[in-house]
Amino acid sequence: MKENIVVGIVAKNSLSYVKSVFDSYRAGETVVLLRSSKDEERVKLTSVSRIIEPEDDFGWFDSIYDFSAADSLAQISFTSGTEGEPKGVFLTHKALSDVSQRLNAVMEVDSSIREYIGVPANFSFGLGRFRAISALGGKAFLPENGFNPFEIRDMLNSGEINAISAVPTLWRILLKNKSVFGSEALKLKWIEIGSQYMGQKEKEELKGLFSNAIIVQHYGLTEASRTTFLRVDQASGNKLDSVGTATGGSEIKISESGRICIRGAHVANQILKQGHIVSNVDAAGWLETNDLGKVQDGYLYYQGRADDLINCSGIKLSPDALEHDLFEALNIKEGIAIAPYDNELTGNGVLVAKERASVLELQTIFTAIVEILLRYGIDNKNIVKLIQLEALPVTATGKVQRKELSKLFIAGHCEVFDYVLQTSEYVAPRNDFELSLVTVWQALLKREKVGITDNFFELGGDSLTTVMLVNEMELASGIKFDIGDVFSFPTIEQLVSIKQEDREVVASSIVPLQVKGEGLPLFCLCGINIYQELADSLGVTQPVYGIYVAEEQALMNAVMDGKASDLSVVHLAELYSEAILRKQKEGPYQLAGISFGGLLAVETAQILKSKGADVSVVILLDTILPNGILRSPLSIVKKQVRFCFGWLKKYCKLIKDEEQKRAEMTDLRDRAYRKAMEAYDISGAYYQGQVVLIKAKEQKLGKGVSLKDDYGWAEATTGELIIHEMEGDHLGVIKKPNVLSLASQLKAYLK
Repeated sequence: MKENIVVGIVAKNSLSYVKSVFDSYRAGETVVLLRSSKDEERVKLTSVSRIIEPEDDFGWFDSIYDFSAADSLAQISFTSGTEGEPKGVFLTHKALSDVSQRLNAVMEVDSSIREYIGVPANFSFGLGRFRAISALGGKAFLPENGFNPFEIRDMLNSGEINAISAVPTLWRILLKNKSVFGSEALKLKWIEIGSQYMGQKEKEELKGLFSNAIIVQHYGLTEASRTTFLRVDQASGNKLDSVGTATGGSEIKISESGRICIRGAHVANQILKQGHIVSNVDAAGWLETNDLGKVQDGYLYYQGRADDLINCSGIKLSPDALEHDLFEALNIKEGIAIAPYDNELTGNGVLVAKERASVLELQTIFTAIVEILLRYGIDNKNIVKLIQLEALPVTATGKVQRKELSKLFIAGHCEVFDYVLQTSEYVAPRNDFELSLVTVWQALLKREKVGITDNFFELGGDSLTTVMLVNEMELASGIKFDIGDVFSFPTIEQLVSIKQEDREVVASSIVPLQVKGEGLPLFCLCGINIYQELADSLGVTQPVYGIYVAEEQALMNAVMDGKASDLSVVHLAELYSEAILRKQKEGPYQLAGISFGGLLAVETAQILKSKGADVSVVILLDTILPNGILRSPLSIVKKQVRFCFGWLKKYCKLIKDEEQKRAEMTDLRDRAYRKAMEAYDISGAYYQGQVVLIKAKEQKLGKGVSLKDDYGWAEATTGELIIHEMEGDHLGVIKKPNVLSLASQLKAYLK
């Protein structure tokens, strides 16, 4: 190490970091990756002569480097050892070049590549992508705010990128939001997937979304990067569960103990362990890993780690090292053990087990492990699970059986404690927009109750879940959120406030009232909570969603300010149709609405049909058209408003506490909806499709006033009109006990 100049470079997610590493390669210097500028341990171990601390720098990287392929030391990368002792991996220029050459050959890449690098540049996967692209003369984009499916969509659409690289954790986020992609997905030419496990179904889903792309997944580790490659776009069936075959001069085999062994020019032959340089391979050049696997027809199938390492979003943690740090922090020597557990989002989470006899408070343990994980670059409280046992499972020699801990947790054979800070008193959502965001937060953070003043990050959110959050909030509300919005305004109350200031934004809140079941969703228009009892009564086999278009409020405000003459039914129906299509891409569709919501349901169905969609049924809940009331023309409008929108007054009383605000909201809705009904004309506009009209048996009609049996809908529809009369008044038909009979009646028409 003293033969060459050894430069320490602080590992940072920035283009400046990439450039510093590559410039040092070109200068013939040996690069040591440091955790910070004060990383005295690694500086001393490797005889670092100077330290480079890169600046923050994001965006496009288009520098071209002619990398050396000499068999001389290029880099020392530190990784966690199985016993908690970090080891320095010696990577030569020859080994690094072999990886890039094989990778580019398998991916069939050329200099036209413009890649969105979705993993940090200071991860070995990310740095390897920059090296491979730079060697070809291509361009690479490093996003400032991390992996973002919406940003990817927009950059594909504009033609800025044609390639993406990311680990399976991030691809899962994208696949959960695949509905945001359209024809721009066909522009993607290249994809590389990191070496975490990704199943056959997930890969098939990725192939289906990006059908024109060459998709490659690799398997490897720091000591032997990208050993095997799987051409996902060419593979099928069970082979998609594999991580591919060895390519070029690389070789694989399985040892007698079931461990994956690797040989080739890309393998690090030496490592720095406990201050000494030792061989990393056997006499025949084979590296025996701690990964378990099998080889079938030349394809490698990864079967987990033999050494119990915790792989959390690509960051590998040694349970021994974490225990050591935790013991020091808590000033203890025993009574606590750490193991991995499977986490759907991050791959692994951190399971902390405590013996009941220990006097330590669980909250104290939780706080300490969260602080320790921050030092390893993990800012996610949700991955920490605490369990309490009578005694830790150990071997005859006293060694903790980590796999047994994981099994106990998965089987539920232990007390589980979930500690997430809640920094404020609970404040319930006050309107449908806030309610839609609360629902998203609760589902994502797996919390039973989230208030509008709760801080996202104090509840366990981190940078990774923030990416998912902005996507889910946009899908639920129709409003575009940026990652920066959440960091700057981390409560629902603040987010709603800044979005309501933007008068150009149109939002629609889609809130699941009942998500179980495989039936077609029933979309209930113009309100959310008002339909909850109906959703509950329909049972667990019928998904039900409530929708509220926020522009209703904006247009009502305009009416109050004298800036608009009416609330357009057709315009609102357009917004409702957009919201429904955003949630459910293809029909058939099932719509329902009470009072004015029923009128909107018919108009929305008409719009969906005009777009070629299939609408199976529209359910009108006591929706009376003006021509369905038999009295003088002047009285029709006045009485209709009282009938159709009286429920809104009751609804507003449920969600408003202040007397003045309640009165203002009631008056505002009445005035705006009255104008909408006055402006709406059904003449000549016939809806062709099945309509189910539910009539309330109890009607409070004035003297000399009666209703047509069909409420006027026979003049507005040409399809099948089915009429049922149910017990209850206008609002009572969807409230207990009458709603149970209503639900039983509606099940005959729902698919």
